[in-house]
Amino acid sequence: MGKILLLSYYWPPAGGPGVQRWLKNASLLQKLGWEVAVITPQEPVAANYDPSLEKEVPASMRILKTEAADPFKAYASLMGKKGKVGTGGIGISNNKSKKQQLVNFIRANFFIPDARKGWNKYALSTARVLLQKESFDAIITTGPPHSTHLIGLDLQKEFDIKWLADFRDPWVNIFYNKIFPRTDRTKRKDQALENLVLASADAVLTVSPGLEAEFSARAKRIEIIYNGYDPADIPSPERGTQPFFSLRYTGNLKPNQNIESLWVALADLCREEHDFKTNFRLEFIGNVDPSARERLEKLGLDDLCIYHGYQAHHVATKAMVEAGALLFIVPKTADNDLILTGKLFEYLGSGTPMLSVAPAQGNAAKIIAETGRGASVDYEDYQGIKERVRDLYRAWLPTKRSPRLAAESTDAYTRLGSAEKLSRLVEEICRA
Repeated sequence: MGKILLLSYYWPPAGGPGVQRWLKNASLLQKLGWEVAVITPQEPVAANYDPSLEKEVPASMRILKTEAADPFKAYASLMGKKGKVGTGGIGISNNKSKKQQLVNFIRANFFIPDARKGWNKYALSTARVLLQKESFDAIITTGPPHSTHLIGLDLQKEFDIKWLADFRDPWVNIFYNKIFPRTDRTKRKDQALENLVLASADAVLTVSPGLEAEFSARAKRIEIIYNGYDPADIPSPERGTQPFFSLRYTGNLKPNQNIESLWVALADLCREEHDFKTNFRLEFIGNVDPSARERLEKLGLDDLCIYHGYQAHHVATKAMVEAGALLFIVPKTADNDLILTGKLFEYLGSGTPMLSVAPAQGNAAKIIAETGRGASVDYEDYQGIKERVRDLYRAWLPTKRSPRLAAESTDAYTRLGSAEKLSRLVEEICRA
């Protein structure tokens, strides 16, 4: 094949879906015949860390680690968070203090497109030295942080090299930009940068049909590369009964996933359904926005909630296969019918029944239905949510085990299939 240079701010030991997407893709590209080199920060400031992922980095893969100036370190110190940085907008809507309001304004308007751009000069320097010594067929940049794409823009101009820009999330339209106090000048500058990257990249990669629709008119070429799931990451469920009917949510629960009708439906089931309260637990494996925790407590559900915090990837997948049911919530935001979150595919691969709260005609709902995981329920459909939870519970109750769903229906969404498509695409781009 050839040689690919990947620039990714997030890399093991950082954790999360963005890390897993490119750890898996880069590893599989090497198995498919490509040589992959990765440039990443020595100490990325991430919301979560998963050192277990370092074991998955192939020994033959070159990892070039650089310095990175990151204002989030100062932010964490100022806010007294002991180095922990929020992710995906968790906590930023709680503008109760003047200090938080000031920090949000600075973050929104002084770091465009994002506060990770302090890494760019170090990554550029390392990439330049490498590209001057060696010949690479293509570079790939992945965002968020979308400032990483500006590195690809510079390298494309300087070295006349093929460049693929990977968008795991929207850029200008990412939901927390609507929460931040952004000025009109900031919005114009950010939009201009997004337009420039989309128009310049030889190909734009996205994770969903929704992002494809948002970007396609402004890109030379655009392709969907699903996150997918790795069957090797999905363990077999343990035999025996489950102590509780556990409705489990894995990943970060953001402010726009705090669904009132869902929590109320659960509280009402605790009163109405015989022994439901005794048998039921609501578990969160990841960070939870304070607004959701506060609402659950007010509804009297706090004693039934278990907050595990962020867990290593292998722990999260084990929790998926051993759940009574999995809770899936598409963020409640503009154009959310176009959203496909990364964890969806591992949910599907786990074989565990799902409660899906999402736009009924959206991208996610379509895949969920096609793979036999049931219909999705709208955010305001209190009765529909309650009936779905009741049905899942009653299916679990006789054996204290949930039925396993067919894995064959999810074969089209494996990591290997995505990597093979990516490999063909890079080869086509390099030949053009």
